[in-house]
Amino acid sequence: MSGPGNRRGFLRGLTMLPLIGGGVTLIGAPSAVALPVTPALLKAYTDWLAVEYGEALIELDAIGAADKPVRIALAVERFRREWCQDNGTLNPSSGGGRRFERPPVAAPSTRAAIVLAAVGADWQESGR
Repeated sequence: MSGPGNRRGFLRGLTMLPLIGGGVTLIGAPSAVALPVTPALLKAYTDWLAVEYGEALIELDAIGAADKPVRIALAVERFRREWCQDNGTLNPSSGGGRRFERPPVAAPSTRAAIVLAAVGADWQESGR
């Protein structure tokens, strides 16, 4: 789907062109998707949010334990991962029950700023 034959592939290709004195910047934020809102869509979205929230909690605890001895830091991460596995909201039995067994390929911190910016959240507010 990311080949040169479709619009996104074409636009992605434009952003990678070497240009003298700068580059191409696509401006604007996505504001809508041309799909109907269905129960399946909302279920997929809430499932994603639950996993993202749980993984962010795990990562945040791991960052907080980074200054501790390695065995304690690993114990903190293991505890939080097990807590997320046992949490009925984050990991309902109908969801397959296999969430939070291992860390995701990309940590939530790698997308936090872009997700918050995309939804218009004021995440750069001073004093936080």
